[in-house]
Amino acid sequence: MEQQDKFYKGLFWGAAIGAAVGTVMGLLFAPYKGRETQQMISGKVKSMLDKATDLYESNELDGVYHNDAKTRSQEIIDTARDEAKKILNEANSIIRDIKGQTKAKEN
Repeated sequence: MEQQDKFYKGLFWGAAIGAAVGTVMGLLFAPYKGRETQQMISGKVKSMLDKATDLYESNELDGVYHNDAKTRSQEIIDTARDEAKKILNEANSIIRDIKGQTKAKEN
């Protein structure tokens, strides 16, 4: 058991020292300033998000991603939407009935 504890302690310290050295080396040998690097990274992330959005919204890939799970989930969503509308209509009907009874009692 003591052997295993030493192993994990060594692993932790090795990872911590490696991360610290890697950070220092990265800062020392970075080809661009911090602001430039941030702008490059944010530009690439925005570009990738735009591409992902375009792929998601394009109709070309609908056939590729069309499967039983997608069809079934859409059916469940549609059914839930229909049931919610029914419940809402019933609730509105009950509220109108209650308001009508209240007005009748007042008169």
